[in-house]
Amino acid sequence: MAQHTYDNEAVQELLNWAKKMIETKNYPTERYQVNKCTTIIDGKSYLESLIAMISRNWENPTFHPTIEQLWEFREKWENNKEA
Repeated sequence: MAQHTYDNEAVQELLNWAKKMIETKNYPTERYQVNKCTTIIDGKSYLESLIAMISRNWENPTFHPTIEQLWEFREKWENNKEA
């Protein structure tokens, strides 16, 4: 997995990507396994939840794992679309 930064520019780009997924309805509509510990049941709610948490708390290092969770989802989603 790539090393990410938690600066404003990188986080805002990630959040904009997630918001665009919701706008275009380009999210999992069925169960989606991100990794062995994370299964998404409702893609829209999953994204909305992460957007809300990250938008309000991105500067707090406690929430860096939440940002990583969204990056991990994005990488897997985009890799699956290419395949």
